Amino acid sequence: MKHTGLLASLMLFSGLLLASVPNPHADYVSGSAAIPNGTVGSLNLEDAKEFHFDYEGGMFKLPYERITGVELATKPGAKALFASAVSWVPKFGRKQGRLLTLAYKGENGAGEAATFEIGKVEFQSISSILEARTGKRVHYEDIDDPQNAVAKPAPAPEPVSTLVPVTFTSTPRGASVSFWGQSAGATPITTKLAPGTYTVQITASGLPPWTRDIVVEPGKPQTISADLGHIDNNVVVVTR
Repeated sequence: MKHTGLLASLMLFSGLLLASVPNPHADYVSGSAAIPNGTVGSLNLEDAKEFHFDYEGGMFKLPYERITGVELATKPGAKALFASAVSWVPKFGRKQGRLLTLAYKGENGAGEAATFEIGKVEFQSISSILEARTGKRVHYEDIDDPQNAVAKPAPAPEPVSTLVPVTFTSTPRGASVSFWGQSAGATPITTKLAPGTYTVQITASGLPPWTRDIVVEPGKPQTISADLGHIDNNVVVVTR
């Protein structure tokens, strides 16, 4: 009986601990992650090994061990890693919006980054968890932010390659584009990617999938076109 009570207490404590991890609202601003810019979702730090960004229709997963730097800023700047690719305006109604930038190593070893807009209060609720999971101190870019008075200086994150615009089109239009199983949107779509090799899959209902490895070179925008073949007579594809 005593052991049963102890087990129940431990289960209750574990449930409360998991429930105590906040899942703050956030918007994906820009970066090399295969997420459409402006996607609305939430940050999920419940997994001890992976950072998650949950959004309608998908989830971005990033192992904490691949994160090389964490930065919080009130506006894009030189230390926002790839700020030249970001044209950011805070969302109306969001108080004290911040840009949370995660620098990380991609699956091919190249430097990449992802920037999210998050409220100041919401970030404070996860900052200690994020630091504990990544082993990195948060770098506060804003000199007017009171947190800078107590923030310890952090090593500069590894430089991130300049992002390159890549446009995906298909016949028929409206096909789904994904990288490593993560949806990037429907054709035609343009996204910015760090230089490197990517496995892209373009699919449409009733047609065989189109899968290719593409190479993104620095400073060389490109267009990838996929011909998915003839549409089956029994399948109706609606484009808008």
